[in-house]
Amino acid sequence: MTLEYRVMKIIEENLEEKVEFNANTDLRDELGLDSFAMVIIVNALEDEFGISIDAQDYRDINNVVDIVKSLKQYCPDLKES
Repeated sequence: MTLEYRVMKIIEENLEEKVEFNANTDLRDELGLDSFAMVIIVNALEDEFGISIDAQDYRDINNVVDIVKSLKQYCPDLKES
């Protein structure tokens, strides 16, 4: 399972309704996620990967690609599984 897939599953599990999206879909503009929804997703990511994401960093997250880049910064040893 790729890191991108894991992130997409976490997002999907935390959306209020099922929607189609891909790694480049803008989470705020295209999916309409508000700040509260982003906090929930970030908390789920932190729980899944055992990290703490700085508030400024998650403000800069726009899509799954950004999340994967951030995760790799926080966890340089994170392996695709």
